[in-house]
Amino acid sequence: MVESKRLALVKAAGRAFREKGFHNTSLDDVAAALNVTKPTLYNYVKGKQDLLYHCHKHAQDLGDQAFGHGQQGGSGLDKLQRTLSRYITLLTDNFSSYSVLSDLSDLAPQHRTVIQSRRRKFDRQFRGFVTEGIADGSIRECDPKMAVFWFMGAINAIPRWFEPHRGYSGAEVAEIYHDLLARGLAKDRPATS
Repeated sequence: MVESKRLALVKAAGRAFREKGFHNTSLDDVAAALNVTKPTLYNYVKGKQDLLYHCHKHAQDLGDQAFGHGQQGGSGLDKLQRTLSRYITLLTDNFSSYSVLSDLSDLAPQHRTVIQSRRRKFDRQFRGFVTEGIADGSIRECDPKMAVFWFMGAINAIPRWFEPHRGYSGAEVAEIYHDLLARGLAKDRPATS
């Protein structure tokens, strides 16, 4: 029960942070969006920075789910595409949490360290898929580090233009990125559209 309420709080905060910016959003704004009092929020978070940390944590928890989904058999490219498609779908479905991920500067130092550590883990996992794909012949020869920078740069730009319920759905964005990834990295493999 506590976790479901905290998740609702995280989603409301993410929406408010996206609309007004972190610095221009108060806990009063978040409480009003949830139709609760500000003191009620303190049952779930210590303050605004803690709330921002939970937004980052939630988005990274979705990344963990995507990696679990992507591990199921196949080539390195198959695993990479499955993981990224799932990741994009989860993040766009939970867009309010995702929209705050690009900037770590407002996190408390101890939270920034935790989030950066998890980011490095994701980076290693993605590089592992690329390296595996090169070894199994599904991905052309490339620098795994640069390949990850390339596709994660594209994915991390989604909050700049994605609008839920306007234009593309999250699933459509995932499909398009899946196809672009295949065209960009695949070795002798046609696009999947």
